[in-house]
Amino acid sequence: MNVLASTALPRLRLLPPAILLLGLALTYALQDAARTSYHRALHDEFAFRVNEVVRDLNTRMTKYEQVLEGAAGLFAASDSVDRSEFAEYVGMLRLDEKYPGIQGVGFAQWVRPDEKAAHVARVRAEGFPRYDIRPAGDRDAYSAIVYLEPFDWRNQRAFGYDMYSEPVRRAAMAEARDSGATAISGKVRLVQESGRDEQAGFLMYLPIYRPHAPHQTEPERRANLVGWVYAPFRMDDLMRGILGRHFGEIAEALDLEIYDGEAPQTRSLMFDSDGRVSGPGPAFRLVKPLPLFGHRWTLVISSLPAFDARLRADRANTILVGGALGSAMLALVVWLLVTGRARALALAERMTADLRHSEERQRRLNRALRLLSACNTTLVHAQEEHKLLTDICRLAVETGGYLMAWVGYAEHDDARTVRPIAQSGYENGYLDAIHVSWDDGEFGQGPTGTAIRTGLPCVNQNVLANPKMAPWKQAAVQRGYQSSIALPLIGNAEVLGALTIYAREADAFDADEVALLEELASDLAYGIVSLRTRAEHEVAKGKLAFLAQFDPLTHLPNRLLLRDRFEHALRIARSEHTTMAMFYLDVDHFKQVNDSLGHEMGDKALVAVVGRLQQCIRATDTLSRMSGDEFAILLTGLRDPAAIVGMANAIRDAFADPLVVDGHSLTLSCSVGISVFPTDGSDFDTLLKSADAAVQGAKAAGRNTYRFFTLEMNADLQDQMRLTGDLSRALRQGEFRILFQPQVDLRDGRITGAEALVRWQHPTEGLVAPARFIPLAERSGHIVPIGEWVLNEACRAARQWMDQGLPPLVVAVNLSALQFKRGNVLEMVSAALAASGLPAHCLELELTESVLLQDEEATMATLRSLKALGAKLSIDDFGTGYSSLSYLKRLDVDKLKIDQSFVRDILTDGDSASIVEAIIQLGHILQLEVIAEGVETDAQLAFLRASRCDEAQGYLFSRPVTAEAFAQQARHGVRWPG
Repeated sequence: MNVLASTALPRLRLLPPAILLLGLALTYALQDAARTSYHRALHDEFAFRVNEVVRDLNTRMTKYEQVLEGAAGLFAASDSVDRSEFAEYVGMLRLDEKYPGIQGVGFAQWVRPDEKAAHVARVRAEGFPRYDIRPAGDRDAYSAIVYLEPFDWRNQRAFGYDMYSEPVRRAAMAEARDSGATAISGKVRLVQESGRDEQAGFLMYLPIYRPHAPHQTEPERRANLVGWVYAPFRMDDLMRGILGRHFGEIAEALDLEIYDGEAPQTRSLMFDSDGRVSGPGPAFRLVKPLPLFGHRWTLVISSLPAFDARLRADRANTILVGGALGSAMLALVVWLLVTGRARALALAERMTADLRHSEERQRRLNRALRLLSACNTTLVHAQEEHKLLTDICRLAVETGGYLMAWVGYAEHDDARTVRPIAQSGYENGYLDAIHVSWDDGEFGQGPTGTAIRTGLPCVNQNVLANPKMAPWKQAAVQRGYQSSIALPLIGNAEVLGALTIYAREADAFDADEVALLEELASDLAYGIVSLRTRAEHEVAKGKLAFLAQFDPLTHLPNRLLLRDRFEHALRIARSEHTTMAMFYLDVDHFKQVNDSLGHEMGDKALVAVVGRLQQCIRATDTLSRMSGDEFAILLTGLRDPAAIVGMANAIRDAFADPLVVDGHSLTLSCSVGISVFPTDGSDFDTLLKSADAAVQGAKAAGRNTYRFFTLEMNADLQDQMRLTGDLSRALRQGEFRILFQPQVDLRDGRITGAEALVRWQHPTEGLVAPARFIPLAERSGHIVPIGEWVLNEACRAARQWMDQGLPPLVVAVNLSALQFKRGNVLEMVSAALAASGLPAHCLELELTESVLLQDEEATMATLRSLKALGAKLSIDDFGTGYSSLSYLKRLDVDKLKIDQSFVRDILTDGDSASIVEAIIQLGHILQLEVIAEGVETDAQLAFLRASRCDEAQGYLFSRPVTAEAFAQQARHGVRWPG
């Protein structure tokens, strides 16, 4: 026994040191693993922060590019954009709220040397008398900043600056111009800098070309350049806006330096988040090139001492000290209590379990960090929302090691349902078998519904022990779900839905892991909002592209697309020796549809007209809307000229039956002008102009017909254009003359008043007939100032007659429908009466029935105000319009005027005589005076007197005369049958 004891004792003595050595070796291995794990985790975090900075830079710069694309779309949708429209667009962007870091949005106009003086004069005329292009001097070209919003004190310093004069800016502007894409400049000092808080800067440019002009090649882009929309940036302000909530964190833990160009050089430094002299070598440092819009920045990111200090690995030191002490204590216990081996083994097992738990916790954190980094990489490259959600769920399972993940969106229906959108992992019909909502009911108390309802993460650490999981417990347990977490997806201050993750073990989500997953959910929500915003921009760009070539009402090709198809057809016609025809169509009397039924009904009628026209054309022909109620048809590949006439007849026949639109039966027709290639022109503009000229011939022929173009039509059109252009000069130089035609009482031959008539004394053509220039003035809008001039002159002349001792005489003045539509008639009449001193009862305003048909309520209100003023009202050309009786019942009219077309034929046409008698009787029944115009013979006068007409005017009594001659007639009377 002693021998056995003596033999075993040395072996037992070797046990404590062996245990000590084994404990120390194990301790070293564990602390080394912990240190390595800490270093790897910190490196993963450093890499994640770097990727986050790069992603934020790319995302924000893309949003700034979209701002410039929106401004470019403003120029593309309009032939001209004035200063107020540009300021309104930039104001709607809310730059300070949505795009922090951007200094403004501007427009720099491309100005050639021969345009410089006119450009400066035009901007000065807008209210900037001291404006000039800076810097001064002669150059090959200029790009002057004319718009820059917000137009505050800082941005005003850049007003008029020629960015093209500075090499760095010029290089970026030339790149954008020649490529047709966005470009950014190198490092510059912004003109806005005032010497306080100066920062490095750069500019982003997007070229603007002339609307509808080609810009597919570099020469075309240079030839059709209008200017650039651009945005200036100050680097420090930009980076604060981009980094946002991470700025303070990066400044304390990481040093971010941004250099302009390929290599980090002191002179090219644009941004330094630290700004201090470098200390000892950082533990982590990364040099990363960043390409942006054809330019390159270099990012240098280094860890700072505060970040490196986390490598001290206190936990590893604790393991080392604790392991060493534990090993020593264990060895001591073994030495002292060799017989207590069981207790020592139990202590070692507990220590080992604690170490394994710590290592498992660290492993989970590393896993969550890797998941966050992988998801951010996916977010940077995401293009489509559903794929993004599916990829995030897949990464949660594959990289994060979770059992299942899914994304559900909150529906705003009555049940507040949560609709599954994407999932990955072991699901086995789980989402189909359960019902989840986000209301306050039983199915809204789970983690997903709670997270959506409260906007806060909801952790379920144990499915079996959580009573709120009762509706889904059985399905979850069958699939091995032991714990879960639901993270709300919050974008634009609204909960979009939730990301829900399931783990195969209970208590799987500690506080640190939950914090990382919250950050993942926040980034995912931002990605969803960004993709939706990008999709909205794409839809808007698509609409702009559609509007560039198609009419929004009828969806027909517009003039630009018609021109493009003509050019294509022209090449084929020349190669195959075929011909083409251009039809120009004007819907007859369409204005009456708009005036009587309203513009909405007019739009529907136009769509119905298009439907009829499309039935007439071939698949190879192009139907295009020019403007309003005007259309064009391009017929191509013609070999038989008879096909042109056949098409014209088909169009006429297509409108033989009325159109029925919303219960209204509309009888419409078209006047058609036709030009033929190459006889009437070999280019688009000439053919279209010739067809348009031919339309006038079709209208003159009574409408609802067609006419082929002739050279005489072109001459007439040019004559009309020339006279229209001369109208402005005639107003300025006083070429108009006012004459007065007496109005005679048919009972005693006494002159009761006169109608004021305008004549044009042209300097080269002599006296121009009213029938020739009045329609032109109506179409061009000159009738408004001409009518106002006539009113003032007539009132002044009538007042002079009274001052000369004549009895009060009524002067009649015609009012145009356009004056009611564009001018303030009541104000104009009141001003004319006040200026002349003429009593209101001596003024009679002659209205055509077309005046009464437009904007009925507003017109009636104006006429009532004129009556209240004391002026008289008469209906001119009565019986030639529409709905006359209905308006007579509503309006307090003083007089009806019989059109001269009826008076001329009263002795030869029984219908005309009956109409005249009926108008006279109707007027007397309504207690109105009736006057006939165009009386030229004694026989006509006798008929009117026999019919008891009240008054008359015409050449039988007097031609129109000057105010002085009329005064003589008023004193001595006019010719009166004995």
